[in-house]
Amino acid sequence: MAPEAPIQKVHLPPLHPVSVHFPQGLFPAAWMSLLLYLATGRISFESATYVMLLFGLLSMPVAMATGYLDWKLRYRGAMTRVFRIKIVGAFILLALALLALLIRLQHPEITALPFGWAGWLYSALLSACVATCIVVGHYGGRLVFH
Repeated sequence: MAPEAPIQKVHLPPLHPVSVHFPQGLFPAAWMSLLLYLATGRISFESATYVMLLFGLLSMPVAMATGYLDWKLRYRGAMTRVFRIKIVGAFILLALALLALLIRLQHPEITALPFGWAGWLYSALLSACVATCIVVGHYGGRLVFH
């Protein structure tokens, strides 16, 4: 009987750091575009907000899946405070972005200036997405730089 070959560790490219930059960049850019819309009234900024929100949301499952794989493979699934914050934060961000998008899809008129209460709710949700990106990104940076 031939001896068994040694088990080789699987080396994956850093997929999570690459994929996470899409939502981490798109949500703040969407928020800034919304601020530009509020400041100028140019509808193209509001349209850009919508598109960036949509693509940020669509990129989240990939960022979350690669984060999960990195956590399991590179960190052996250790549940530390940092990972707990990142995991909960990712689901909060997903929920905030999905709610903002659903409101925008159901009521496209909410972005007409001047904003009514629904437009301000939409703005608050986008602001909360940015705040959540900052927290999750901060703790991701702690993993990389500490």
